[in-house]
Amino acid sequence: MIHYTCDRCKRAIDPETEARYVVEIEVRLANAAESIEEEFEDIDQLSELNEQLQRELNAELGLQIDHPDECDDCEGPEQYDLCHQCYETFANNPLGRESAVGFGFSNN
Repeated sequence: MIHYTCDRCKRAIDPETEARYVVEIEVRLANAAESIEEEFEDIDQLSELNEQLQRELNAELGLQIDHPDECDDCEGPEQYDLCHQCYETFANNPLGRESAVGFGFSNN
């Protein structure tokens, strides 16, 4: 059986009784748009779509399949599991910044 743990609060998540959220974070260089267009020309889009659909189906079924051609150095989105409470916190403040302090106005 596969066990899930919230990556934020470290609480165990039971996918049969509660919601489990997956957050994917992708970071890339902002002015790399030209190189991205070149990469898309070389990609077999049907093959990529098929692989993505298979990964989503496996995730829904709770299957984790290791792909030998994937490596730690490969670029791709980082994935984090969150429980419902941590998801709500993340959705309200994704960058984790502290709340802004109110403005102090004089008594004029």
